[in-house]
Amino acid sequence: MKIERHWGISLLAILAVGPGLMLNSALTPLQGLLQKTLDSSSYPSIIPILTGTIAFALFVPLGPFLRHKWGDKTTYVTSACISLLGVLLSLISTKFIVFEVGRVLQGMGGGMALMMMLPMLVLAFPISRRNLALLILIGGFYGSSMIGVCFGTLVSHTGNWKEIFYVAVACSILAILLGYMLLSNEGTRHAKEKAHFDWMGFGWAGIFALLTAFTVLSLQKWGGSSLYVWIGLGGSVLSFLFLFITEYSITKPLLSFKLILHKKPLLAILVVITGYIAMTLSLVSLQGILKTVNALPNKEMVIVYLCLLVGVAVAAILSCLLYDKLGPGILGMVGALLIISVNLTWMDAGEHEPYTFFAISFFVLILGVGFTIASGLMGAALGGPLPDLVPRMATVQFLRMTAYAAIPVISSYILNNFSAHHLTNGSSQDVSEQSVEKSQLLAYHDLFFSSFSASLVLLCFSFLMALTGKGHKLAHKPHHGRNEEGKENSHSNENVVQPPPLYTKDAVIPDHDYRKALQKFKQLKPAKTNDGVFREALKKFKEK
Repeated sequence: MKIERHWGISLLAILAVGPGLMLNSALTPLQGLLQKTLDSSSYPSIIPILTGTIAFALFVPLGPFLRHKWGDKTTYVTSACISLLGVLLSLISTKFIVFEVGRVLQGMGGGMALMMMLPMLVLAFPISRRNLALLILIGGFYGSSMIGVCFGTLVSHTGNWKEIFYVAVACSILAILLGYMLLSNEGTRHAKEKAHFDWMGFGWAGIFALLTAFTVLSLQKWGGSSLYVWIGLGGSVLSFLFLFITEYSITKPLLSFKLILHKKPLLAILVVITGYIAMTLSLVSLQGILKTVNALPNKEMVIVYLCLLVGVAVAAILSCLLYDKLGPGILGMVGALLIISVNLTWMDAGEHEPYTFFAISFFVLILGVGFTIASGLMGAALGGPLPDLVPRMATVQFLRMTAYAAIPVISSYILNNFSAHHLTNGSSQDVSEQSVEKSQLLAYHDLFFSSFSASLVLLCFSFLMALTGKGHKLAHKPHHGRNEEGKENSHSNENVVQPPPLYTKDAVIPDHDYRKALQKFKQLKPAKTNDGVFREALKKFKEK
């Protein structure tokens, strides 16, 4: 059975990008298990997550360039092979350094594929059903991250972390086979046209990514008072300024910052990042309370985490149906209100809650975050000229993934500070397990308040984006469809009295329209203007 092209492209996009997103989110609950397995106690546990995400961000802008140079098929299969090699190295590794090389390679392959597949995904769908691309974007990509959270948490109890990598290997092999069969080398430039690559921009982007990683690692290892953290932070800010100046001043930049310095794309970036901050703080709190206070049986734990996947599915379907009707701003406001409701509920919750309370909280939280992701990403993609969609989204994805690498570490640092603060504020003589648990519970509630504050900021950003308008629609009827529909309506309304045509031979042209038409078409001498020429000019003007 032959599948339609847009569903084939959707499957290829999920297989190329999904495994990397799944592994990045799955490794968070597996940090302690990996340290024991790989004998890496001397290395910070966040390194495997950080290196994969940073490599993913750095290689996102290379996807469009390589696609134009090599073509769709070659670029896709190459990126899938790099991802497969990285996953295999991580799978068979017994040393920490080998595992890290695998994570970097896997991030490189996923980053290369992302911005090659996203434009193909959107354009593969018929224009009347292009909103289905949002279903794949949320359900496939965001769903892969949530699958990673579920798998990572459940596997952490069994102790066999390699099961997740077996799934990633299978996905990468399937991606190579299907990419070879379904794609062709379309999208290449003309043979005489040389592909230009911005090496200066790539170099500064690499320096910025490395300094960001150094800052985050220093924060986790030594805390916010460390001199290394401030040195790294200063270097990151300076390198980003140099990157911005370099890319802003050239004609063919790797990262097109000019394209995102407009109201809607800029607000959309802030919506995505703020939404991720709110989700991370709330999810860390929910998982912490679930682990330390409410020790649920495995059956109930599975039900609770399945609600994450149900939330993703509902968010994907509703975003697909509502985006064109509500616009990105209103959709983001709905998502922010859902996250606020979860935080307010848990700020008043007790220590021991039934597992259904956790299940509903997970569902509502992920549903709200799904709306903000759809709002932010589509608002940025469609918030400017459509021919510039690819370079604009490459820049957005680079910034988004770089922020995603730092936010979990900052959240963990904030949690540790809250917990230490509550522990030291208690009785200095009482350092029992019960007091530690109580201080952690108070710290989780502080995180809910922090997430609540971030959600309010998210609501403000979404409201401002709503003021900029809905922007371009994802799905609409093609022009020939409109003409046919108009003919059908005219036949069905034959008995209805129709107004006279706007343009007739003897129609009187109002003076106001006359002057505007002359001004539009640079007719400086109205007395010498031929009437037929003027009527044609006015017709074109009013059609616009």
